[in-house]
Order: sequence, then structure tokens, then C-alpha cells
Amino acid sequence: MRHLCVFFLTIFLCCLSIKAQSLNCTRIREHCRPCTRRLVDPVNNLEFINSDCREKLRGRWIWRDVRRCDMQIVACENHETRLDCENVARITGMRRIR
Repeated sequence: MRHLCVFFLTIFLCCLSIKAQSLNCTRIREHCRPCTRRLVDPVNNLEFINSDCREKLRGRWIWRDVRRCDMQIVACENHETRLDCENVARITGMRRIR
């Protein structure tokens, strides 16, 4: 009986630890956006990504700058998608040039 109780307790704790590791993109969005709006720190700008992607997608997309917080949310919500410039533009709702 005691071994059975320890076994079920172990299974329960394993399930809790797995659940705790699941992605929670909503929490990232809730905590990140208000914070980065207050910060004017240039470190939140991803100038190297913005300038590179703007150049790569010239003529296909109208690139608007993405910030660190935006990229964290995009990466969280689309963790199974390759995050190249084209996909980031599509996911973030940038305007496509026809």
C-alpha cells in the first residue's frame, strides 16, 4: 500500500513538472508589452534584425520595426515555425506589396 501511494505521488509530481514547462505565451505578452512601452532603452530595438530584414524583403513587404518583446511573443507562439524574415513579416501582420 505504501509503495502504491509513493508511486502515485511520484506520477502526480511528474505531471505537474511537465505542465509547468509548457509554453505560456499569454503570460509573456501580458508581462512584456507594458514593460517595454515604459522603456525607451535602445537595447529593446532589434536594429540588426530590422535593417537586415528590411533589405531582404524590399519590394515584397513593407517592413515595420519589431522590438525584442514582439520577437519573444512571435517565437513563443510560433515555436514550430522557422522564423526567417518572410515568416516574421507574415506573422506580425506587415503589409505585403503586390
